[in-house]
Amino acid sequence: MRLSAVVRGICLALAGWVIVAGSAPSARAQQWTEITEGGFRVEMPGPPERSVQELTVNGTGEVVEQIELTVTLGATEYFCSRTTFRSMPPNLTPAQMLLNGRDGRPGHLLADRSLNVSGAAAREYVHEEDGWILATRAIYAADTLYQLIVVGRTGVQTAPATRRFFESFGLVPRPPA
Repeated sequence: MRLSAVVRGICLALAGWVIVAGSAPSARAQQWTEITEGGFRVEMPGPPERSVQELTVNGTGEVVEQIELTVTLGATEYFCSRTTFRSMPPNLTPAQMLLNGRDGRPGHLLADRSLNVSGAAAREYVHEEDGWILATRAIYAADTLYQLIVVGRTGVQTAPATRRFFESFGLVPRPPA
């Protein structure tokens, strides 16, 4: 099974929102690529493949675009997505939405922490399923859900490349429309 199928397989509809969802190569072994677009900046361990998926949000029927950037290196996949929502149910706070995303992941929860990234609500968690580790950092800012996911084998969640990928993410001001 291709790793991208594993990543796409973790996309779940929950709480009325669409939540997406070997050893890692050394952080120094990659040619890192900086991406700045859509209100964020991130470094990925190589030039990413870009795709756009149309998703229907459970509960509202809203059709949204999810912009996806993916880099696959051996048995490890780095995935960054951006999904903008036009409306959010009033009873679903950003913190609760991030918890719902964490709780909707398949497998066993190994680690979890809340944090702020560039002043926005964020959550970092790790799941294990069928020998695969899914390390996720999810950020909800304004009307946009950003997800950084690394899928790999045991230890990928603490690998230098994973940490660099997660720590490089930041929100940047969007140019005026």
